[in-house]
Parts: sequence; C-alpha cells; structure tokens
Amino acid sequence: MSFIITVMETTFRQTGLIRIFLTLLLGFTVVPAVLAGNVYGTIREGNSPVRSAAVSIICGTESVPGRTDAEGVYRLFTKATGNCQFVVELPGRKLSVSMYSFDRPTAYDFDVVRDGTNWILRKR
Repeated sequence: MSFIITVMETTFRQTGLIRIFLTLLLGFTVVPAVLAGNVYGTIREGNSPVRSAAVSIICGTESVPGRTDAEGVYRLFTKATGNCQFVVELPGRKLSVSMYSFDRPTAYDFDVVRDGTNWILRKR
C-alpha cells in the first residue's frame, strides 16, 4: 500500500511541476507578444502639449491611428516591428518622422519645431 501512495505522491508532484512549467512557458511567450510594438510618449510645441492631435504609426501596410490627450500624451499599439513612420496631423500641417517599433514598449517624445520655413518633428 505504501508503494501505491509513493507513486501517487510522485505523480501529483510531477503534475504540479508540469503545470508550473507550462504556466511559466505561456507567460514568457504571451507577455512579449502583448507588449510588442507598444509605442507611447508626448508631443510638445514650445512649452505646451499638443492636444487632441491625430497621430499614427505606419509600419509597412499596417497603419495604426490614435490621438493625443490633454497633456499631449499618445499611446499606440502596432503588431509590426522594424522601421516605421510616425505621423502627426495638426491644423494646416502634416509632420512625419522615422522611428523604430521594437518588440517591447518604447517611448518616443517629440517636439514640433520650425526649421527655417518648414515645421518638423524632432525626437527629444
């Protein structure tokens, strides 16, 4: 009888370890996928936040739209990684800049500045 109990305890212990292993494996594969391409930051013009501006990230054929909040903060999620274009649409101006979407959350803060006669987005 003690042999059967020992076998059952070993089986339960192994099953518990397998569950823990599978849970960890799932966590390490799902979490990076959920966070991939999470791009966030602020947009400012002078010392003021750029409020309610249309923003988008264009990576290949994928375009992800969004909008800045009252503090000039934006948060966008794209499944794509690699070279992308970040676009801000302001009244009478459409500005863009190259950026890179990583497989982890990445912050990009921008300033809208005048460069001669043109307006540009400059990474902070």
